[in-house]
Amino acid sequence: MDIDALVSEICKRVQEKIAEAETINQGKSNKEKPCLLVLNTVRDSNCRAVVESPPLSECYEIKYALSQDYACDLSSYEAVIAFDMSNELLGKIAHGIFDSGYTRLFGEALLSGRKIFLPEEEVELYGYRETAPALYYRKLSENLKLLQDSGVEVIPCRRLQTLILTGPSPAFTKDSPEAVTDTAPLDRQERVLRKHVITEKDIRSAYEDKAGTIVAGTRAILTDLAKEYAEKHKIVVQRRDFSSAERGKGL
Repeated sequence: MDIDALVSEICKRVQEKIAEAETINQGKSNKEKPCLLVLNTVRDSNCRAVVESPPLSECYEIKYALSQDYACDLSSYEAVIAFDMSNELLGKIAHGIFDSGYTRLFGEALLSGRKIFLPEEEVELYGYRETAPALYYRKLSENLKLLQDSGVEVIPCRRLQTLILTGPSPAFTKDSPEAVTDTAPLDRQERVLRKHVITEKDIRSAYEDKAGTIVAGTRAILTDLAKEYAEKHKIVVQRRDFSSAERGKGL
């Protein structure tokens, strides 16, 4: 073998090793990422443009139920994003009719407590707001409300990425329309949370410890799920301007 052939062979083998290492590293990277499952019925829908935009695709591995023929193990996924929600699918899911891969997975996710996100733009019913008879539209809307009351997040596409990554919501005060105004049971106590971001887990933990009133800082942020949990369990949320000394104590 002449020198040129030898150099060429060495370069070839080095390139093969580099490609092999990149493939292994990519595989490791994907395994380390949590997974999101996209429920879709149309291969060419706009779901890819929504869920595969960075930084969402950088933090999660995105998989599509349709490409797997709906043979998915939901325990492998952190959350489900539902697209292509037709009126027919909405009615079936609301009435517990799981006769397709889509409805089966949606129902299973709901029953197992998996987080489900449903972009408003993917809800066919909303397209009939201006044309449907009010009584009939209100009747069909009850199906969607049932899903929302069961924990399904129906949100605009523009908020999907932020809600999945951080779950933030603007801070609200006791006087705001979103504040919880119900009086807490007399046998429950007050819990002070000195945190910048208060999550559903924080509220649930306080409630399980017999807290009926949550005292948060004036600039603290409550996530949407935290507010939802507080409203559901009639937990009063109050605001307080903590002194520097109080902040240093922690909880």
